[in-house]
Amino acid sequence: MNQPKDLLSIGTFANLTRLSIKALRLYNQLNILQPRHIDPQTGYRYYGVDQLASARMIRSMRDMDMPLATIRRMLAVIPLSQAQAELLIQEHLKMRERQLELIRGLARQFAQQLKPEANKMSLEVEVKEIPTQQIISITRRHTVDGLGKQEEQDIGALFSLANELGAHTRGAPFGIYHGPVSEQEDGPIETCLAVAGRVEGRDDIEVKQLEGGKAACVVITGDQCHYPELLGAYDAAADWIQKNGYEMTQPPREIWYTGPGPDAKWEIVWLFK
Repeated sequence: MNQPKDLLSIGTFANLTRLSIKALRLYNQLNILQPRHIDPQTGYRYYGVDQLASARMIRSMRDMDMPLATIRRMLAVIPLSQAQAELLIQEHLKMRERQLELIRGLARQFAQQLKPEANKMSLEVEVKEIPTQQIISITRRHTVDGLGKQEEQDIGALFSLANELGAHTRGAPFGIYHGPVSEQEDGPIETCLAVAGRVEGRDDIEVKQLEGGKAACVVITGDQCHYPELLGAYDAAADWIQKNGYEMTQPPREIWYTGPGPDAKWEIVWLFK
C-alpha cells in the first residue's frame, strides 16, 4: 500500500527524531505523541512533519530523565505559556537535585554500615514503658520527597483542631510508619498528636486509642535526624528487639521533639512483646 502523502512512516520518523519505534508506540498508548494516521488495514503508523519538533522535545525531556507524567504536562503548557514550561523545567531540576542529595545520604549511610562497631557506639537503645494514648491523626501515602513539608502541614492541622476543641495535647507530635518510605515506597504514614479530653474527628482527621507497652527507643540528634541517616536508629531498635528474643507488636513511631535542623532531637520508638 502506498504511503499517505506528506506523512512519514514510523521507521522514518524514528530515524529523524532518534526515538525508538518501541518508545513511539509507548507514547502513542499514553497519549503523549500519537501518529497522525493509522492505516486501518495494516495498522501501520504515520506521523506528520510538523510533529518532529514535539518528538524532539520529548527526546530531550526523556534525556533529562523527566517522568512521563511531567512530559505530558509540559506538552500541554508549551503552546500556551513559555513561562509555565520553564517553571516545570525548574521544578524538575529541583527534584533531581533533591534526589542527588538523597543518593549522597544513602552513600554515607552505606559507608557507615561498613563500620558496625561505630554504629554500636553512637546509637544506644533504651527500654521504656509507653502508655496507651488517645490520639488524633492523619494518614497519607507519601514518598520521602517532600514528606517533611507534608508532615509539618498535618501537624499544624492537628494542633489547630485540638485548640479549636479545647483539648489538651500530651507530648510531642509523632509519626507512625505503617510501611517503608523511600523514593519509590509511600508508607502509608500516620501523623499523630496525643490529646486529653473529648474530641471528634473531622475531614481526614481520625480519633483513636493507641495501645502502649514496652518499647525499644533510640534518641537521635542533629544530622542523625536526616533521611536516610535516621534509618540507622530504626535498625538499632529492630536489632535489639530481635537479639533479645522479642517480637515487634506495632509499626515504629518517630517522635519529633523539635523540627529538623542542627538542633533537632527525635526518638525512634518500637513496641515489642
